[in-house]
Amino acid sequence: MGASELPVTSATSRFASTNSAATATLLLCAAAAIFEGFDNQSMGVAAPRLAAEFALTSAQKGWIFSAAAIGLAIGAVIGGRAADFYGRKRTLIVSLFLFGLFSILTASATGPMSFFVARLLTGLGLGGAMPNFISLASEAVRADRRISAVTVVMAGMPFGGSIAALIALGERFGWDWRVIFYVGGIGPIVVSLIMLRALPESRGNTEAKGSPETAVLVDSIWKSLFGDGRGPTTLLLWTAFFFTQLVLLLMLNWLPSLIVGLGFSTTQASWTSLCFNLSGSIGAILLARMHAGAQRRMWVVLTYVGIALALALIPAVGKTFFLAAIACGLAGVFTVGAQLILFALAPLYYEHSIRGTGVGASVAVGRVGSIVGPLFASALLVGGGSSATVLIGILPFVAVSGAAALALCGRKQAS
Repeated sequence: MGASELPVTSATSRFASTNSAATATLLLCAAAAIFEGFDNQSMGVAAPRLAAEFALTSAQKGWIFSAAAIGLAIGAVIGGRAADFYGRKRTLIVSLFLFGLFSILTASATGPMSFFVARLLTGLGLGGAMPNFISLASEAVRADRRISAVTVVMAGMPFGGSIAALIALGERFGWDWRVIFYVGGIGPIVVSLIMLRALPESRGNTEAKGSPETAVLVDSIWKSLFGDGRGPTTLLLWTAFFFTQLVLLLMLNWLPSLIVGLGFSTTQASWTSLCFNLSGSIGAILLARMHAGAQRRMWVVLTYVGIALALALIPAVGKTFFLAAIACGLAGVFTVGAQLILFALAPLYYEHSIRGTGVGASVAVGRVGSIVGPLFASALLVGGGSSATVLIGILPFVAVSGAAALALCGRKQAS
């Protein structure tokens, strides 16, 4: 009897070990996502005080807002490709450490140029981290749970943005804008050190070593992205990422300033950022359940229509702050939700051996959109446009990204 129980006991032990590794991976990836989201929001909530202290023009703010996105676009390509060669865990840890280090450097910036350089370097670390914690989270669970698992992990991003908005409210306690970047730098460094001991390497990476599939790694990036019929899928992903990130990062960076431009105070602007991020975090989890079901096309349409309606509503509510906060919350639900769903979908369209490259390229293209978004808002404002002009002016981009996401629903996923 004792001998017959051994296989059962061994199987139970392996199952428990697998679950424990998956849980550790998801928790640590969520921690990385939280600080990624924190950094995305940090410049936006710090901007009103930065602009006042250093007399920044709208054009200068636009370039500073875009600096991290420029670095991230480059870092995502490098980090995604490096992960396919050297492992996701190792690449993620190095990227997080550099991200934290350069975020601390941002707190020491003394003018527009030093801000731009510090944010550019921070973006390099951010870019290397993102495709790796997305891929690690996707590979930690069964195929039928990947959309939900990755979306829950990525919901840490708007939650991190909410923390940044809360810290910005510390102005009343005498905290200056530098506190935001100190917190945003120390956190990723601590997480990277914990990962050294606690983060398992992805099961796929371990299994691929020595297998014939590893030969795919030496193929060109072009073949990885466009070979074997992946071209249309890659282009649709890129289009959806580019325009959705354009809208999202414009909102994350410019929302506080746009709200001030609508006649509200800087404190109220920080509260609207909090509403945008918290609503996005909670709403994304709910949307993930819907997008993972059989009616994905319907939910794609509803999500992007929701973005358009919410953006149009923000400038239409007048001077009533309660209504403005609700409108910003709705914009967060649909805009953040749309982006997090795309993050969850991207790993599903590439085999394991090229997943880092595929996800990294999508993230990089999205971050090019992130560069364009803040600069687009800056150009409209410099040209004499109002906050309402910016919010209405990005509606065509919402339509294009929604169309690409809808077409993506018909594409075949990798095994």
